[in-house]
Amino acid sequence: MQRFRTIYAVFKKDFIQMMRYPTWFIQLIIWPLIFPLMYILSAYGMAGPDRSGLQAFQNTTGTNSFELFIVIGTMAWMWVNTTMWSFGTYLREEQTRGTLESNWLCPINKFDLLIGGGLVSIIQAIFISVVSVLEYRFIYGMHFTGSVLSWIVMFIIMMPGVYGLGALFASIILWLKEANAAVNVARGVMMILCGITFPIAVMPNWMRVLAKGIPFTYGIEASRQIMVNGNGLFEARYNIMMCLIEGFILLVLGRVLFKVIENKVKNSGSLERF
Repeated sequence: MQRFRTIYAVFKKDFIQMMRYPTWFIQLIIWPLIFPLMYILSAYGMAGPDRSGLQAFQNTTGTNSFELFIVIGTMAWMWVNTTMWSFGTYLREEQTRGTLESNWLCPINKFDLLIGGGLVSIIQAIFISVVSVLEYRFIYGMHFTGSVLSWIVMFIIMMPGVYGLGALFASIILWLKEANAAVNVARGVMMILCGITFPIAVMPNWMRVLAKGIPFTYGIEASRQIMVNGNGLFEARYNIMMCLIEGFILLVLGRVLFKVIENKVKNSGSLERF
C-alpha cells in the first residue's frame, strides 16, 4: 500500500501542475493535424501525376490507402515521442528544479517516482489519440476500419515497450545529465527503423534486422492491420505477440538499469551535480 500511496502522490502532484499550466494541450491539438500532412503531401508527389506509384505501394503493403498508412504510423510515433520526453526526462526535470535530491532521501522505492510521473503521460497519450482520430475523421475525411476498443487494446499492448524505453532513458539521463541529445537521437532512429511513413520491406536487410529488434515496429504494423486493413486482433497476433515480448524485455532492462544507476548516484553523491 505504501508503494501505491507514493505513486498516487507523485501522480497527483504532476497532474495538478499539468492542469495549472494547460498550454500543453495546444500543441497536442495542432501537431496531430500538421505532422502527418508533410508526409502525405510528399507521398502524393512521389506517386506521380498519374498516381502510378501507388501500385508499387499497394504491392508492398497490401493497401492503396497510403494516407491511413501514414496516419497510423505518425499517431503511434507521436505517442511514443510524447512519452519519451515526459517519462524519460522526468528525473532530470526534478533535478533542475532542485527537488530530486530531497525526494530521493525519502524511504520509498525510487522507481515509484518514475511510475507516478509516467502516469501523467498516459493522460496525454489518451488526449492526443482522441484528438488525432477526431481530426483525421472530420477534417481529413479518413475512415478507420478497426473499432475504438481495438485501438485502445493496441495502445495497451505497446505500453510495456514505451515505458521500458522511458525507464532506460530516465536512467541514462540521470547518469549523463543530458536529455535533449539522447531523446533526439533515439526518436530519429525510431522514425527511420520503425517505418512510421513507409513499409520496412523497402529497407536493406541489415536495417530490417535492426527494425525487428524494436517493439514499436510490430506495434505499428499490428495497428495498421487492424485500423487500415480491417483485420482483427487474432489476425494480428504475431505482431502483437512480438510487440509484447520485446516490450517486456525492454521493461526488465529499464528496471535493471535504473537499479544500477540508482546505486551509482548513491555511491558517488552526484544527484546535486548539473
